[in-house]
Amino acid sequence: MVHGMGTKAWPFLAGLAAGASGLLLAQALSPRRRLDPRLIKALRSSGSEGAPTVVVPGIMGSRLVRPDGAEAWLNLANAFGHHDLRLPLQLPLDTSRDQLRPTGLLGVDSALPRAFGFTEYADLVHLLEGAGFHHGLRGKGPSYHVFAYDWRRDLVESARALGETLDALAEAIDDPLARFNVIGHSMGGLVARYYLRYGGAEPGETTPVTWAGARRVRNLALVATPNGGSIPSLGAVLAGERVGLSYTTLAASVIARMPSIYQLFPPAGTRPLLDRQGERLEADLHDVATWERFGWGPFAPARGGRRLANGEAAQVDEGQRAFVAAALARAGAFHRALAHAPETPCPARVVVLGGDCLPTLARAIVADLPGLPPRLEPVTRRESEWMFEAGDGRVTRDSVLASHLPGAVDSETGSGFLEASQVFFGAADHHGIYQEPTFQNLLLRMLLRRS
Repeated sequence: MVHGMGTKAWPFLAGLAAGASGLLLAQALSPRRRLDPRLIKALRSSGSEGAPTVVVPGIMGSRLVRPDGAEAWLNLANAFGHHDLRLPLQLPLDTSRDQLRPTGLLGVDSALPRAFGFTEYADLVHLLEGAGFHHGLRGKGPSYHVFAYDWRRDLVESARALGETLDALAEAIDDPLARFNVIGHSMGGLVARYYLRYGGAEPGETTPVTWAGARRVRNLALVATPNGGSIPSLGAVLAGERVGLSYTTLAASVIARMPSIYQLFPPAGTRPLLDRQGERLEADLHDVATWERFGWGPFAPARGGRRLANGEAAQVDEGQRAFVAAALARAGAFHRALAHAPETPCPARVVVLGGDCLPTLARAIVADLPGLPPRLEPVTRRESEWMFEAGDGRVTRDSVLASHLPGAVDSETGSGFLEASQVFFGAADHHGIYQEPTFQNLLLRMLLRRS
């Protein structure tokens, strides 16, 4: 029992919780406001339909289905403990596969994901279709398409698949020189940025930025993209995430086998770890030595010592360490590629949209004892000041801008990645950004412009 709270308070709190849940559900299922027809008329007054638009969702944004077509993510069973999302513990990473396949945007065809807060893609589709876009190749007027990908897997692999999808669309519309408008939401923005820079090439220490993806990308909108990472991803790997009433669907043991989640860690230079005095620590989250130093995950000292007597269990531990080490190395290479300064200007227009109206977790406090996970919740007002920054509730403003990169100081946009053409911030949260009228206007103007 919480101190100072009697048992009579619990029915009242339960009622509040039920009421809040009902309010969220009502908001998720309520009809969306129609776009002002005067805005649509003004945007399309030039008669331009723009290039076809391709949506790249973020983590958990693509539905995953089994070979028989049954929904694996997100379904009602996920919310009550059933899960089959764990990838095999296999190396190299590209061999760690299962039979689930991605298809469609989450929350567009089903109300259940919206009840869990995944409203952004329904909002985006509503925005596009309200402005006269149609889904797919058939129909008159501007079109939009969805790049569904397995958000658990390596983002370089996903960037390569994005390129294949754009090539297939160009062939389908019988235009070998076709270039597309791309909207990358959250982690999807990282996939699109990598593709724009390198196409499907492997990341290398000295690989120059080739802009290989510009042959297919005309305009790129990076929406709420964690270019400087997101510290909650570290907490998800070490402690898991709750889905509805389930702590097993996305348990730590499941998330830790997703290579993509390590690519959401704040990269070198962001210094997201604090000691108990609030001092920033010099520690690279993509360096396995950091995990060994703090005893995180499979590197926890008590875990290894306890299992030494069991040969089979020790072998499993060793496999987990090897998997995490490989995922960390891949993530480090991915972010170094995104941080590499280009030698030539970007041939595509890149617009950055983000929210900076909410306190957003930016740093974690490391425990004194090895083996304990870092703390992501403050217990004092002073810790709150250390740990939080302006953002959209999930991604900080500095992360959207990649402010940790040297180019941020001298850039006209304030962004550390020099391909950013324009940057806009407003009063929007991570999941509700497509409901913000100013962002709606900016996005539609980009999508419907002639070039």
